Amino acid sequence: MDTITLTGIRAQGTHGVLEHEHTRPQPFIVDVAIELDLRAAGRSDALDDTVDYGRAAKAIVGIIEGEHVDLIERLAQCIADALLSFERVRRVTVTVHKPHAPITVPFTDVSVTITRDVEDCLTAPADDDVAVGDCGDYSNHKDCGDQHGSSARSVHHVVLSLGANQGGNTAAITGVLRDAVRQLDAIEGTQITGVSSLYRTKAWGMPQNTPDFLNAIVLASTTRRPRELLQTIHGIEQSAGRDHSQHWASRPLDIDIIDVDGMVCDDPTLTLPHPRAWQRAFVLVPWAQVDCDAQLAGPHGGKVAELARNTPDAHSVEVVCDDWMVAQADNLGNPDTQGD
Repeated sequence: MDTITLTGIRAQGTHGVLEHEHTRPQPFIVDVAIELDLRAAGRSDALDDTVDYGRAAKAIVGIIEGEHVDLIERLAQCIADALLSFERVRRVTVTVHKPHAPITVPFTDVSVTITRDVEDCLTAPADDDVAVGDCGDYSNHKDCGDQHGSSARSVHHVVLSLGANQGGNTAAITGVLRDAVRQLDAIEGTQITGVSSLYRTKAWGMPQNTPDFLNAIVLASTTRRPRELLQTIHGIEQSAGRDHSQHWASRPLDIDIIDVDGMVCDDPTLTLPHPRAWQRAFVLVPWAQVDCDAQLAGPHGGKVAELARNTPDAHSVEVVCDDWMVAQADNLGNPDTQGD
């Protein structure tokens, strides 16, 4: 087995048991050893025959900067799961360093090291109507580290929620959302199959004076696995200025994966369906508009149109523009509405 080693990947995250660690970013450093068969790459000199370590590094940073976890043991597991979702990877060793850990005696470093291989992945039952399993691989390991280089992937159907309330007036924010849709469509193996109308919604779960959001739902088909898609989405968000260290705050771009093939999985890295989708009119109303027969999976699931009607904030969602992907600025409602 051959090895690709990445050492000293640094990012800020809000991970830890103590309350202040949930909100105050601190540095985390990650070392990984990725084991795979590199013979094909050595002969072909082709990137497709190895692992793009740039993508791997960005995936690690995305997890560090992503959702809070209490333990660095869990953070290491999330990173291992993400790396094992890359084609050809057979085994990974992940070390997470927490140099500013809240320890009351002098120390140099605290770290956790784990080793995982593809057999540690959880897979969804093949014959269930609703898949329950690991978000990194829902194909019984057909793509999970296949060292013989099989590139065949199944096509899966995803529902994405887009939103923003920073960056200028309605026209400017719409431009950001429009560009995000185009970037999503440009992801390898991905095609946009539906885009809802553009909606204006009150800021959900935020202070009263928070600017309204512009929201839309995007339907797509993709050969990307959920974690691969999530990593790419984080890159799109970051290019728009999104800071994942802040939650429940105004943002220049937010892209949530709401549903993948009706899959149900309980994973801190990516929970499917989105755990709060059933409560959110700004998700359900545009989803029902672009797919009138849509169904939300999971314990709070049901027909999306009916769930939308039952949300307490359904009245706060209003259409801004039906053809916003091509509309001119003067057709986007009030151009002076500020998003920051």
